Amino acid sequence: MANRIDFGDDSGDWPKDGECDDPDFVGPGAVSDPYDDNRLGDASDCRAAFLAGTVTLRSLDTETATGFDYGDDSSRWANDGQCDDMRFAGPGMAKKLDRDDMGADASDCRMLEESGEVSIRPVFQPDYVLGAPYDGSDVDFGDDSSSYANDDQCDDPRFEGPGVAYTLLESDRMADASDCRAAFEAGTITLRDGES
Repeated sequence: MANRIDFGDDSGDWPKDGECDDPDFVGPGAVSDPYDDNRLGDASDCRAAFLAGTVTLRSLDTETATGFDYGDDSSRWANDGQCDDMRFAGPGMAKKLDRDDMGADASDCRMLEESGEVSIRPVFQPDYVLGAPYDGSDVDFGDDSSSYANDDQCDDPRFEGPGVAYTLLESDRMADASDCRAAFEAGTITLRDGES
């Protein structure tokens, strides 16, 4: 992944001081108050911190500190004290979840996340794709016998994440190998808990 990032050069004000001064990075290895003039100007420090896992690329979404888009409150179950968005997990979740409620119960899910009752499933966290490519060699993806194979969406119901199709059918289990392998390796899907 580090080879895909343009870290720039060491022309900034504080290169090679052990801290990443580029404002495009966040984390414990980055300065807490960077300024724009150091963008692409601290390559050695930022690359080292990125490889050490102490910084990540700042999310393009600046509306929330996590870069996660909670959505809105358009679900009919919004504001009922339970999180109805299947991108989350935890004891504060509603018992029955509907894909239509993804991104549609923002207030409940945000409140419950802040209180520790739910957490964002890792594959839906903005930084998850930064770990790509993921090794899928131990996953049996099956074959491409689904009529929805090779449409650039994973149709296998064993997976979850932003790279899965909206409608998942049991008949597509292990039948969309190429799409699911590509999405898994790219970090846009992962196996659901209990699946193999």
